[in-house]
Amino acid sequence: MLVNTSRTHLITLACVGLACVGLACDCDPPPDGEGNQDPESLAACPALPPGVEPIAGLSVGHASDRFGGLTLTMSTRALACGETAVQNSYCSSEGEYGLTLGIPAQNVVLGSQELGPLYMEFETPTTRNTGGGGILGKATLELYTISDECVTGRVVGLASHGGPFDGGFQAPRCEP
Repeated sequence: MLVNTSRTHLITLACVGLACVGLACDCDPPPDGEGNQDPESLAACPALPPGVEPIAGLSVGHASDRFGGLTLTMSTRALACGETAVQNSYCSSEGEYGLTLGIPAQNVVLGSQELGPLYMEFETPTTRNTGGGGILGKATLELYTISDECVTGRVVGLASHGGPFDGGFQAPRCEP
């Protein structure tokens, strides 16, 4: 049975439907691109130490001097330099993982340190978190190389506490 519908009524319904879609997802589609984990982009980065496995599926690793220290972002999304793992305009997506660490200048040293006192935001398929500390603070960050071209290191124990991943990273320096 067909209900009497005018052309104006159909156009109005279509517009209301589009507005609802806009309200339901006020975000951008995931970024396109290859990221910066290809051999050419990583040419300035030293190799990870023997036995350190890289983070699986990593699309980008960025290191930038921001906020009075070092900001590291690692993500399976092809984020641009300066975009953080969570505080961006992209829709949540199944299978996306990311981590941004804000490291105060006095903590930008080679070696191992707990993540607890650092600013941290991360994304998993089920969680988007900003702040840091708590049980996630038991995980550690190991920094192997800090140069004007690249920062290399490893995240240890984050995945076992609900974080996005563990493993080694090579993060070319960039200017946001």
